[in-house]
Amino acid sequence: MDNEIGDFDDKHLAVMEAILPYAKSKPQKNLEELQIENITRNTSVRFFLLPEWAPNFPPYNLARLVSVCKNAGYKSDAVDLNIKAYRQWEKWNLEFNPWHGSQEWRWTGQSYHDSIHAHLAPLLEEYITAIEEDNIDVVGFTLYYCNQEPTQWMAEQIKLKYPHVKILVGGPQCHTFPPGEDQWYYDYVVSGEGEQMLLRILSQIEKDEVKETQQVLTQPPGMRLNLDTMPMPDYSSFDIHEYNMPNGVNTEFSRGCVAKCVFCSETHFWKFRGRSSSSLLNEVLTLNERYGIDFIWFLDSLVNGNIKELRAFCKGIIASGIKIAWTGYARCHKAMDEEYFDDLAASGCKHLNYGIESGSNKVLEDMDKKITVDIIERNLELGHNVGIQAQTNWIVGFPTEKLQDIYESMTLCHRNSDYLQNVSTGHGFTEPPDTIISQNSAKYDMLRSYYLDNWINTDFTSSKLHRMLRIIYFNILLEQTVSYDNEKTLQNFDTTRFCSVQFKTDKNISVEYEDFDFDIIDSGPSDFANSLMNEVWPLLRLFWRSRGAFSASFNIDPKDTYSVFGDRLAGDVSMTGTFKISETGNFVAKFQYAYKQPEDAWRYVDFSNETSIAAQNARMQSIPGNKGEVVSNFEEKRHKFLKDLDEHRKIDFTFDKRILIKGSW
Repeated sequence: MDNEIGDFDDKHLAVMEAILPYAKSKPQKNLEELQIENITRNTSVRFFLLPEWAPNFPPYNLARLVSVCKNAGYKSDAVDLNIKAYRQWEKWNLEFNPWHGSQEWRWTGQSYHDSIHAHLAPLLEEYITAIEEDNIDVVGFTLYYCNQEPTQWMAEQIKLKYPHVKILVGGPQCHTFPPGEDQWYYDYVVSGEGEQMLLRILSQIEKDEVKETQQVLTQPPGMRLNLDTMPMPDYSSFDIHEYNMPNGVNTEFSRGCVAKCVFCSETHFWKFRGRSSSSLLNEVLTLNERYGIDFIWFLDSLVNGNIKELRAFCKGIIASGIKIAWTGYARCHKAMDEEYFDDLAASGCKHLNYGIESGSNKVLEDMDKKITVDIIERNLELGHNVGIQAQTNWIVGFPTEKLQDIYESMTLCHRNSDYLQNVSTGHGFTEPPDTIISQNSAKYDMLRSYYLDNWINTDFTSSKLHRMLRIIYFNILLEQTVSYDNEKTLQNFDTTRFCSVQFKTDKNISVEYEDFDFDIIDSGPSDFANSLMNEVWPLLRLFWRSRGAFSASFNIDPKDTYSVFGDRLAGDVSMTGTFKISETGNFVAKFQYAYKQPEDAWRYVDFSNETSIAAQNARMQSIPGNKGEVVSNFEEKRHKFLKDLDEHRKIDFTFDKRILIKGSW
């Protein structure tokens, strides 16, 4: 045993020597230490994670909270009902995989109750009963938009059955759409970093100082916990063999984000700070030495928020001699050169999940991404050269995105398919209330009149229906695009129900970016109709330029789109027809479009009066001179927007149009 300890100490010494040239020399300023008083307590705490969530690793957030509670003297454990449900779902006799990324909408709203709840409820009821059997005093839930429905149901049942049990809820959904008093079953709602506020709540419960009304605890603006002072996560509640990666865990290198992308809310509800590389290395080496953990997934918004500290971590892992693999989310960054990627790979980096969002420099600038297409392509290439796979996330239908811009996004994917392992096209741009864009939506030409329960722009050329078609066409391209390892295509869902393509040659070339006028159809009854019908042209143009002569037939039907996207994105628009083009560029397009507008298609939405800390921070950054206060002339603005809404309600975009176009490219 003494030799083992000596070897471990030597390993740590080698690590510290390797990271010194790269690690930060001073701790970050204005960080608060986590205050933990370790005394014996009487209160027992159980944390739950409900589906839907990733089934790959035990939940890091619960492991962290259990550790905090135990270090403060509370009896504490956690139950991952997500993984338990995941191991059962194949017996539910569903026609879909509820954990597939394209099906997450089924966990939201009424869709959950219609298709999943009856199958999940027996498992939840089993663990509700166990609360009394195990003498649990406090129950805590982590709330995401994708587990809100089952969590609310379980919390309500617990409160009805055991009124004395105190229920806490925290997590991202509590920042964006915090539960109100109508969710009466939540005794405490935590908005912000939960560790210190959790200890305050438990102290109140321990001292029997609980108030009768729901308590909402919000992290003070600017407060940032020092991540280096956190106790090591406690995974004793979980059977790691239940997970898809039984040799792996999650951890965090930082919280927050160094960027201020206008579409993102996370940067506004906590400020960026990172752990020291020495603290992280100590955790990773300990997990490897004690438990054989050799795969790490960093949960950070971006693992390379501090470029130098990530380099120090890599150097430390290399010096330690341990063999691990790791992955995480990252920004494309111009400072990540060939030598940097060499160190990433040598330390065990296997994948980086880049938030690329768009292949258009114009849209990237509008998003305030502070990257360019050249930087993106360079990072993808350099990563590929050293064996780091690229997973990518995209935002389809950003408010300033035009057909030229989505054409450039498609072109980027096709040009770099040899470097891509995954392309996630998401579910189209949505408008969280606590973002720069939602707090100054007029700057992005977005109406406060929502159409089909989703935003629409001022000239009616970007609606939920436009974004749905754009995502379908993007994925038709990806269906025909093979990943770097030639093992799979890159689409997010099966598009064969929407489109069949026959290429006439084996040609498949990388093409340069080009400017092109996609306003080809102008014979519809409105700009809304014309723009909707023109959505298909970027796909057709790129297919011809890269693959040569081809023919395609389309059958986009509401029955299929609702089954793929649900109410959130699907609508009652259909598109059928054929397109044929020769190698010389002569084409014939025959399309039939139909759309029937439902009643009550319009409603009013305005986020300028949101009072969350995140919304206040977003206003400060989106409105010059604003210090976080709500818009002073809110009622005046509201009156104007309601008058606009009355005018919009007179508009009916219903149309039925047959198109025949012959041309030459």
